[in-house]
Amino acid sequence: MVVLGEDMCFLECTMAESWKTRSLPVAGLNTLMGAVTLGGQSKANRGIARTDMRVLGSYALVYVVAGRSEFGDAQGLRATVVAGDAFLLFPEVGHFYDPGDGKPWDDIWLLFNGPVFDAWRAAGLLDPADPVWHVEPVDHWRRRIAGVLTQATGAAAALVEVTRLLTLLSEMRVERSRGFGGSREKPWLSEACRRLEEPGTPEWETLAGELGLTYDQFRKKFSAAMGMAPAQYRLARRVDQAAVRLRSDEAPLREIAASLGFCDEFHFSKLFKRRTGLSPSAYRRQWQGTAEK
Repeated sequence: MVVLGEDMCFLECTMAESWKTRSLPVAGLNTLMGAVTLGGQSKANRGIARTDMRVLGSYALVYVVAGRSEFGDAQGLRATVVAGDAFLLFPEVGHFYDPGDGKPWDDIWLLFNGPVFDAWRAAGLLDPADPVWHVEPVDHWRRRIAGVLTQATGAAAALVEVTRLLTLLSEMRVERSRGFGGSREKPWLSEACRRLEEPGTPEWETLAGELGLTYDQFRKKFSAAMGMAPAQYRLARRVDQAAVRLRSDEAPLREIAASLGFCDEFHFSKLFKRRTGLSPSAYRRQWQGTAEK
């Protein structure tokens, strides 16, 4: 078992004769959105031979922590990946990654499946034609990937992991774009995300104007960069904040709803369930039940 940071254990896999793996709970496979099914870290990864491409049958996110390798797939892609590169694997697409004569490389990875990821793929947010994203600093993103897993069991924990992974993928998409000329002309994006995470309902026209955009420009550009409209992003972040509160304290639902800017407890419960598949009360009970085990 490899410890990443102070509080997150990951699987150790050596690419030798055997792999040490830990399956996430079966209940996680039954969430409405999907599940993170495995996670791990590879040390001295010797890869998969070019002549023996693997079809994984699942989505995967692989992040190179050290070293370099040649990555390719059955669609003809060939790319050299180095530390700081993340690459996506798709369920039916054969692939290889081969360090060749170089030293074996180190990586950290997550496997995942589910309708929400299929929907992102259909929308072009996860694209087999664009699977390599470069994001740095390496230690920051290694810790972020490790932080997707909760070390808990049950449906509530599985939902937390899926929503954390969606947030991670969204932020990776934004960060990778900073390496290209067009994104350097968009300093408004980080500020927009920060403002949308603040309490209170924004005045949309005012917010867009302060970012140097019309509201229509802001909505379209934000949606293209983040994969969701500004209002959806704001709701997603409020639900994430609510989930943290439900796991960490016993505050009444009406208090949590008011503190996060929901108009009332009923509205909060309806939107929370729509996004997570569980009511706030059920989510809290589920989480408390897994924490006691």
